[in-house]
Amino acid sequence: MNGLTPVRTARLIASLLALMGMVFLFLERVLSAVLEMASGAVSLGLARYDNFTGRFAAQNFPEDRKLLALLKEVEAILPSADTYLTVFLVIAIVLLVIAVLGLVMPRNFAHVLVALKLLKWETGMGDDAEDPNLRETLEKLGNIPLKKFALPLVFVVALVGVVFAVRSCHQTVQENNYTEAIEEMTQQSLLYIDAQKAFFAKNNVVGNAKSLQLYDSSSTDAFEYRITPSRFTATSKVQIGNCPAGSKWSVSASAKGLFAKELSLFRSAPKDTNCNKFTPEYKNLGRVKP
Repeated sequence: MNGLTPVRTARLIASLLALMGMVFLFLERVLSAVLEMASGAVSLGLARYDNFTGRFAAQNFPEDRKLLALLKEVEAILPSADTYLTVFLVIAIVLLVIAVLGLVMPRNFAHVLVALKLLKWETGMGDDAEDPNLRETLEKLGNIPLKKFALPLVFVVALVGVVFAVRSCHQTVQENNYTEAIEEMTQQSLLYIDAQKAFFAKNNVVGNAKSLQLYDSSSTDAFEYRITPSRFTATSKVQIGNCPAGSKWSVSASAKGLFAKELSLFRSAPKDTNCNKFTPEYKNLGRVKP
């Protein structure tokens, strides 16, 4: 019973595959966390350089120009990095499934490895030395045993693929819902800004909800909207990605100047980076870009 028998060899290979699968899964989780932080940092950085002071710094300081170029390069890489994460996850799942099958059915797993010519089975020692039918079994291995083993293996791999596809579809649906909710909130904010600009241009004062011909409060599945005499506020009712429920986006309106009054609009987004990445351009909403 000394040495590596076919069964022990199969279990050892299955254990190594399980270890490789866990390594890939660990890398996928670590890289996913790094990618999320990088995405948030890029969104904040690009938002920083999209306002007046940011554009001024990028035009006049070499360090800011290099940083802005680096942020754009990272932004271009992020979609590819997300694809690699998916590949890592698929590899991890496949390796773990094969490892589980190898540990549960080590003798059959050994037969498959021999049939694929990944191992050469030597008789005369260990557990299989007592099996008089071993050589005949191996000689007949051919297509029939492979068909028996291939069917459950294909079924398991297909099941994993279906689970992964359902997970991907669920994530896609969630992302689409988040996008629709943010677009809805952005349009409501822009509606208030445009209405306030038009009313101020005509009356030279800031308008309330009634004078702007807007509802002072309204609600959708994702947001609750309120308009006070000089402020529009959108409060999230549900969690949007990692952006918590109760997060607020607002637009404040005021008239500045003694004789020649001007309309001042202050746009405010949540400070949480998980929220900011959904609306990096909110502070420039309705502005005329140079």
